[in-house]
Amino acid sequence: MKKYIDVSEHQGNIAFEALKSHVDGVIIRAGYGRGNIDKQAVRSFSECNRLGIPCGAYWFSYAYTPEMAKYEATCLLNAVKPYELELPLAFDFEYDSYNYGVTKGANVTPALVKSMTNAFCQTVEAAGYWCMLYANADYISRFFENLANRYDLWLAQWPSSAPNLASPPRNCGIWQWTSKGS
Repeated sequence: MKKYIDVSEHQGNIAFEALKSHVDGVIIRAGYGRGNIDKQAVRSFSECNRLGIPCGAYWFSYAYTPEMAKYEATCLLNAVKPYELELPLAFDFEYDSYNYGVTKGANVTPALVKSMTNAFCQTVEAAGYWCMLYANADYISRFFENLANRYDLWLAQWPSSAPNLASPPRNCGIWQWTSKGS
């Protein structure tokens, strides 16, 4: 099983040279919302490329219309354009995404999330990249059940005991089984 980590400005200034021998790749938060680039994204992409660490990226969504999701995909594509990527690009729609849409008056239904996901992922795929969904088990059943068959899945699900790394809880391309970095 490959070992990837998810990094963003929340981890600060990462020592990628020291990290290189401990991971198989890095998924970098390129940004979030309406064009906000993660403060560490440029450095993270540059360091991964310089050191030959395979990398991919995700965009944390604050979309509440398909047009906004397509715009976010375009922001992600612009952010990653200068870099070599070996890993997928991901659409990250979580609890904060949902709550933000509700505060803006959106009725965040499975149909809306499906249309936003398709708008985002189809934009990424049209640009020639592999696109996947980032989701936990709750959001898969509430919003992504049918989409998890269409797009590869980056599953966020922590087991209650030591994980059997050879057996994820469901079919997925990437299994995020901890938030602890171990």
